[in-house]
Amino acid sequence: MHSRLFTFQTPNTATSGNTFKNKYEDLLKDMEFLEPKSWPDNCDIQFGDKNVRRLTAIFQVDETSTIQGFRDYKDTRVISEISPLKQLLVAIKTIAISSSECERTFSAMNSTVTSKRNQLTTQHISSLLFIQYVGPPVIAFNPANYVKSWILNGKRDANEVCCPKRQIKNSDNNYSQL
Repeated sequence: MHSRLFTFQTPNTATSGNTFKNKYEDLLKDMEFLEPKSWPDNCDIQFGDKNVRRLTAIFQVDETSTIQGFRDYKDTRVISEISPLKQLLVAIKTIAISSSECERTFSAMNSTVTSKRNQLTTQHISSLLFIQYVGPPVIAFNPANYVKSWILNGKRDANEVCCPKRQIKNSDNNYSQL
C-alpha cells in the first residue's frame, strides 16, 4: 500500500507529533508485511506476526486463526479462498483511500434537497440517494409494472383531466332524532 493513495487535510500532517499521522504510518508499515515482496528470502516462522497482530486488533478479526493463515501464506505464498487471512485482507480493502465518494454524496444530496424539497425526512433523503447511486440507470428502468399496480390499486393515472367526483352524502340522514 503506497502512502500516496491516502489523502489528508494539511493541518493533520503538518506537525511531527501528530498521533493520527503516527498511527497512519504504523498502519502502512504493518500492511507492508502482507506483501511477499517485502519478505526476506529465508524468514523465520514468526516473521511479521507482531504486525499482523496489530492489524487484527485494529480491524477486529480473530487473531489466532489470522496468524495461522499468515504463516500458511508465508509457506505457500498463495492465499486460498478459505484462508483465515482472507478476512483480514477484506477488512483492509474497506479503507477509504480518499474522501471523493463522500464529497460526491454531499453534492448529490445538495441537488436532491432543494428549497422546494426541504421537508424531506432523513429516511427519504437516504432512500433517494441510495436509488441514485445503487439503482439502475434511468434508461434501463422499466416502470410498466409499477404503473399497472398503481392504477389497479385505484389511483389516478397521469392522463386524467379531472378528479373523481365526490360521493354526495344524503343530508337528511346526517341527523338522528332525539
